[in-house]
Amino acid sequence: MNKATILVYTSSATRVPHREGGSHEVGVFLGELTEVVEPLIEKGHRLEFVSPDGTGCTIDKSSFQPVYWQFSSRRLEHAQNVLTELDALGLRSPMKLSSLLADRNHLDRIDALFIPGGHAPMTDILHRNWLESDELNHETGELLLHFHHAGKPTALICHGAAALAAAPEVDGHWIYEGYSMTCVSRSGEWMAEDLPFFNVGGHMPDYPKSILERSGGMVSNVMIGKSLVVEDRELITGQDPMSAEELGKRFLAKIERYMEIR
Repeated sequence: MNKATILVYTSSATRVPHREGGSHEVGVFLGELTEVVEPLIEKGHRLEFVSPDGTGCTIDKSSFQPVYWQFSSRRLEHAQNVLTELDALGLRSPMKLSSLLADRNHLDRIDALFIPGGHAPMTDILHRNWLESDELNHETGELLLHFHHAGKPTALICHGAAALAAAPEVDGHWIYEGYSMTCVSRSGEWMAEDLPFFNVGGHMPDYPKSILERSGGMVSNVMIGKSLVVEDRELITGQDPMSAEELGKRFLAKIERYMEIR
């Protein structure tokens, strides 16, 4: 089987706004990156990296907390080793999205898309710059439209799934209208924003579940601590860090099915 090229679209944002005013520090969530791409690397598939402005991502400090690794230091250490491998593959030196979109031959050679989670994608992947306005990132929409029209596997997880709302309408309908999908649950948001252990000091102006449902997505969730991965046509989404390992396995299978029939 031919090896696939997977585009990993990472946020370079470091803060997300609060509706009360101010902001808090964010980044890409470690497990929602490493546990999804590790199976792809192990099978010899190729990764390329892109970000909105061509700047490398920051890893969210909170994603190193033991609670996200079932209090296993071995699992956390392994994820950090995978992160080091991703750095060597070019994670911190991504292409600029506008440059990739201008090179249609390059874009056509990419077989699949993955957008990892963390709060950061809300700021510069869903929006152009959420710290300044609610304007959507239309370049993200153009990228998603390419993968949608081509039927190429498209994976997103947690807050990263909100990026789907940046996709455009075609013939008066959002391109993912009626798709089944998942993202971080509202109870997950409450835990991060209101429990003293996690408290980030404020509340985001809007949330992925609400944004996707308003757009026309059919969003489902399970209780915190359980894994949920939802697959519908070319799209595959994971709920939160507990879903990352399952998403990685199923995304790999989806990519390899695509490579067999393309």
